[in-house]
Amino acid sequence: IKGIPLDVKTSLAGLQGLSNIKFLAYVDNQITMDPPRINSRTSVNIYNPSQLTLNIGDLALEAGRDYDPQNWVGNALVKNLRLVPGDNNVITVLSVDSGSNPAAQQFLLDLNVMDILLKMWASSTATSNPALNAGLSTLRSSVLLPMFLMSVTPPAFSDVWNIKVLPTTVNDGLVEISTVFNNPFLVDMSVEGVAAQDEGSFTVYPSTADLYVGSSVYSNFLFPDDFSYALKATESKTVTFKMKLRRDIIKVERVPQVVTDWISDAADGSLAMEINWYPRIRLTGQDTFTFPLWAYSPSVFYPDHKLILKTGSDFPLIKDWFYKEFGLDGAPVAIPTPSPPPVEPVPPPSPSAVPSPSPSPSPSPSSPPSPSSPPSPATPSPSPVVSPPAVAPAA
Repeated sequence: IKGIPLDVKTSLAGLQGLSNIKFLAYVDNQITMDPPRINSRTSVNIYNPSQLTLNIGDLALEAGRDYDPQNWVGNALVKNLRLVPGDNNVITVLSVDSGSNPAAQQFLLDLNVMDILLKMWASSTATSNPALNAGLSTLRSSVLLPMFLMSVTPPAFSDVWNIKVLPTTVNDGLVEISTVFNNPFLVDMSVEGVAAQDEGSFTVYPSTADLYVGSSVYSNFLFPDDFSYALKATESKTVTFKMKLRRDIIKVERVPQVVTDWISDAADGSLAMEINWYPRIRLTGQDTFTFPLWAYSPSVFYPDHKLILKTGSDFPLIKDWFYKEFGLDGAPVAIPTPSPPPVEPVPPPSPSAVPSPSPSPSPSPSSPPSPSSPPSPATPSPSPVVSPPAVAPAA
């Protein structure tokens, strides 16, 4: 079709998927004052029922409570939209006019108390391609927005983490951490470090993992600035990485008691833990990062219990690093080497009983053979008789 960048030359049947968009997950809100807008990023699913791939580019749809200017509340933008056959999970930015527009103000109020069916349509400037805009002129689309833009998605990470204190931890303060990470945004994403203090809204620095011992909490471990991993839209995977122990969480006079408490509480194989982490995340098709708080936010659904940090027999080695950092005297922690299992003695092999051939009696030289007892001639064994197969009489 002239003027429309199609990878497959066929009809515009692929655009039918734009008429039924499904809400997936909330990402973040960004507020601008000039003009006054609330920009909500969410992930949505657009199903392409055709066998074509359609490169649309940036698509901006008008949005409202109904398909008319009186109910207009803002715009819905999808950047770099490319529809492949089947499901397409993409990021959309719903920009709501929060200034003097009564319909938009009512929309924002209602979204706090109910689900809303948002209607969308294409204007003559929906894309940068006039030919494609002509094909979109009759588009009528909708998406059901859940109250608060909240939906049930996979938690960002497992509620069970594992720690390994390494033989090198005493020198560099690095411990090995592993857990299962999930994708709560349901679009391709990559974690690219942690947010700096001046990035995003309300971010805190540093990002830490905190241990609970008794009634006290200690921000023991720092997320590394270069921590990174990538996940497909519905992917989960185990990630192993290093975290740095923190020196500034304990006063020197309290180190012996606090470290002893940690080791004592970890003796049963686990400690209670929480995460206060602002990752720097890039989502597919987006030019800017998002900085979700992965701690008490809806991205993690563990409101009824703390996370679990699984510890092993190497955990007491954590004492050596703290004692070295604070210049305290103390014998290095000795981790007993597990004894190898006892080796069962292998019984000697039983001697094989090989029958000896019976010797043939030899005639005694003093006793010549009796002439009355001549040796019996050898009797040959009869040949086997093979009977021919019975032949049935001819019919």
